[in-house]
Amino acid sequence: MRAALLYGPGDLRLEELPAEEPGAGEVVLRLRSAMTCGTDVKTYRRGHPSVRSYPTRLGHEFAGEVRAVGPGVSGFAVGDEVFCANSAPCGACFQCERGRFSLCEDLLYLLGGFAEEIRVPARIVSANLHRLPAGLSMKLGPLAEPLACAAHGIDMAGIEPGDSVAIVGGGSLGLMLCALARRAGGHPIVLDPHQERLGLAMRFGALATIQAERGPADADRVRDLTEGRGAGQVFEAVGRPESWELAIAMARPGGTVNLFGGCPAGTDVRLPTVRAHYEEVLLQGTYHHTPRHVAEALSILAEGRLPWSHLCGPSVGLEQLEDALTGRLGGPRGRKYRVQMEPG
Repeated sequence: MRAALLYGPGDLRLEELPAEEPGAGEVVLRLRSAMTCGTDVKTYRRGHPSVRSYPTRLGHEFAGEVRAVGPGVSGFAVGDEVFCANSAPCGACFQCERGRFSLCEDLLYLLGGFAEEIRVPARIVSANLHRLPAGLSMKLGPLAEPLACAAHGIDMAGIEPGDSVAIVGGGSLGLMLCALARRAGGHPIVLDPHQERLGLAMRFGALATIQAERGPADADRVRDLTEGRGAGQVFEAVGRPESWELAIAMARPGGTVNLFGGCPAGTDVRLPTVRAHYEEVLLQGTYHHTPRHVAEALSILAEGRLPWSHLCGPSVGLEQLEDALTGRLGGPRGRKYRVQMEPG
């Protein structure tokens, strides 16, 4: 069984591992579809909080077919097509008792989507393994992971119908936030330097787009589109400290800024105190997803109302994974790739 293993930042190896069999409460999936994302690139380059030790398996957006079922498993059978979320909360800690499942003090992560098979722990089988709903293909199934993160962010923001929603960044997650903000009744404005992303944003529900300059002029243009006030809701979907500061500048007094994109560890941002105190701008972060948001994401994908396939880039083999993560295959920076498990 071939699998991609990360031995440390920048050290990715494709290795042959023994096939596994499920223990009590577990299942083994034959992986059929996986996708790369910006978090994989960050993990490859500098690590990630979900990586507790090396070597580690890599890949967290994946779907497959149940190959084997362990003792005590109910609800799943060999041959079922499923989406497997990459974590499960414990359900019993301080945070879980308060419904903050993404902050679980014992959050169990599962990495290993870039492989031919994966053994799914019992906690994830019981809490966060989902049959693919009717109408959702195996190819698109892995999109449920990032879409669940976006659903969590939209849920945290509490968008009201008619709210102006500025989204800094038109990558796949920015476009997902755009689609869900429009679904919630918001009026999305997407900012990105790349014209092709802005064209796609209109197909995902944007009511206006701004070709970003990555500077103060971007905040001025948002104010121009919102009667001089600034956006009621702002999402930063880039993950750079300077983008966080720009997002904070775009909000209207009393607005909310969701700092959605994860920045490198140890970085800081400058916060004008007048924004937080006198203008009561609310700053919030959103991390990861919850089982409820995963189920919601699968349902939205199955509706098929939006061109989700446009978020899926070219297919690559496992042997090309490192080239895809490092940008050596060309194409737009941060492009998602669909990883094929079969050799060749």
